[in-house]
Amino acid sequence: MQNLSGAGLRTRVLRMCASVITWATSLGAYQASCPAPVGNPAGNYLVPGSLGDVPYRAGVTLDAYAPAGESRPAAVLVHGSQGDKSTHMTQLFEVLDRAGFAWFSINYRNLDDIRAAVAYIRCPGRFNIGSRLVFIAEDTGAPLAVRIAQEVQAGGVVTFGARFDGEVSAPHVPVVMFHGTADEASPPGPVEKRCRSWPQCQFFPVLAAIHEFEDWHPDQWDWKEELAAWLRADQRGLWKDITYARPGGRDLRMDAFIPAGDGPFPAVVIAHGGGWEAGDKATYISPVLAPLARAGYAWFSIDYRLTPYVRNADQLDDLREAIRYVRSHAARFHVDPNRIAILGESASGQMVAQVASEKCTGCEVQAVVSFYGVYDFTRWASAAENRPMLDRIFGKWDAEILRKYSPLFHIRSDMPPLLLIQGTKDELHAGTIAYADRLKQGGARYELVQLDGAPHGMENWVGHAEWEFYKQRMVDWLNATLRK
Repeated sequence: MQNLSGAGLRTRVLRMCASVITWATSLGAYQASCPAPVGNPAGNYLVPGSLGDVPYRAGVTLDAYAPAGESRPAAVLVHGSQGDKSTHMTQLFEVLDRAGFAWFSINYRNLDDIRAAVAYIRCPGRFNIGSRLVFIAEDTGAPLAVRIAQEVQAGGVVTFGARFDGEVSAPHVPVVMFHGTADEASPPGPVEKRCRSWPQCQFFPVLAAIHEFEDWHPDQWDWKEELAAWLRADQRGLWKDITYARPGGRDLRMDAFIPAGDGPFPAVVIAHGGGWEAGDKATYISPVLAPLARAGYAWFSIDYRLTPYVRNADQLDDLREAIRYVRSHAARFHVDPNRIAILGESASGQMVAQVASEKCTGCEVQAVVSFYGVYDFTRWASAAENRPMLDRIFGKWDAEILRKYSPLFHIRSDMPPLLLIQGTKDELHAGTIAYADRLKQGGARYELVQLDGAPHGMENWVGHAEWEFYKQRMVDWLNATLRK
C-alpha cells in the first residue's frame, strides 16, 4: 500500500472530491437534458391519464400514456397514409393497457421524425418506461416501423394492413402481421409471401376483413387477444381481461393467473355464482384464488352472460367456450389441456355439474369442484314463489325442461370426479346430500366435504377458523385427481 504524507493525502482527497463534483455536474447536465414532457394535461380525450399533444420536435407532437407505478414496456404507434395520432390507431389503446404497456402515438412527416420521437421517448427519466420497445404500425406506416425498429434494436414490430410499395430489407427483429383476407388496397398474398421470407415473421389472416382495421367487425377481433398475448410474451402472474368469446358481438372476459416455472400446469376454470343473474369474475369466488395460485395451479375466472338477458342454456354454452379457449391456448398459458378442472359455486355449481354430466367435444374436463350447488330444479316447481325465478332462468319451462337442466338426472359412471363442498346451515344442504346419494347410486366418483354450521356463500366463511380447512381439502383433492 502506498505510504502518503499528510500533504499527499490531502491532495488525493481533493482530487477525488473534484472527480465526484465533475461526475455529479455531468450527471445533472445529462438529467437536465431530459426535462419532463409538456403537453395537454387533459390528455387525448380518449384515455384517462394520458398526456396529449406533446411537442417532441419542431412542428410535430405525440400523445403519451405512461402511468405511475411499476415501469412498463412501451409501444410506439405509427399511423398510415390517412389520419393522425388520434384516429386510426385508437383501438390499440385499451389492448396495450390491458397488456401492461405504455404507449406513444405519434404524428410525423418522415423517418427522421420517427427517429426523433424514439429518442425523445427513450430519454432517461422522461417517461415511466422500461427498456423494451416495440412498434405498431398500419398501412404505409409498416415499412417505416420495420426500418426504424432495426435501427434502434426494438423488441419487435406489429403491422395491420401493411402496405409495402418498395423493397424492405428482411428485419432481424420479430414481426407480427395482421392482414384482412379481403384487403384490396394491399392484397394479402404478396404480404404473406414477404412475411414468410423473413426469418422471424408471423402472419395472421383475418377472415373477410378489409384494409382498414378500424372497420373490422367484432367477429374479426381475435387479433386483440393474439396481440395482447404476443405483447405479454412469457409474463407470469395475473393477466386481466382476456376475451375468450364474443357471442352476439359482446366481449366475454376472463382473468387468469399463470404460475412461475416450466409447467405445463394443471388448470382450474372458475365460474362465479349469483343466482344466474348477478356477479362477475371477481365476485363471490375470491377466497379460492390465492389457495389455487399458491398450490401451483393456473386458474381462469370467467364472466358469463346473465339472466334475464339470456337463459341457462346460453350460460352453459359460455362456460363450455371458456373451457375450449383454455384448452386451445394451452401452450400460451403453460397449462396441460388434459388436466383441467372446473369450479363453481351456488348457481354456477349447477353449471359446472351440468357441463360435466354431458359429453362435450373440445371442452372435456378431468375434475369438477362444486360449492353448494343447485342440482334439482324440479323440487322448486311446486312452490309458487319460485316460479318467477324459473321463468327468468329458463323462459318457458315445464317438467321436462327442469329435468333437462338438473344435474341430478344426468349422472354417469364415467363422469369426471366431483368434489362437493357444502355448509350444513345452508338451505341448499339437503339438495347436495340428495345429489351425493344419486352420484353414489350411479357409480360416479365423488367426495363430499361438509362444513358444520356454515351458511351459504364462501365469502361468509371468511374469518371462521373452523371452516378454513376446506381450502386445503380442495387443493389436496385436486392434487390427488389431477396430479396422478
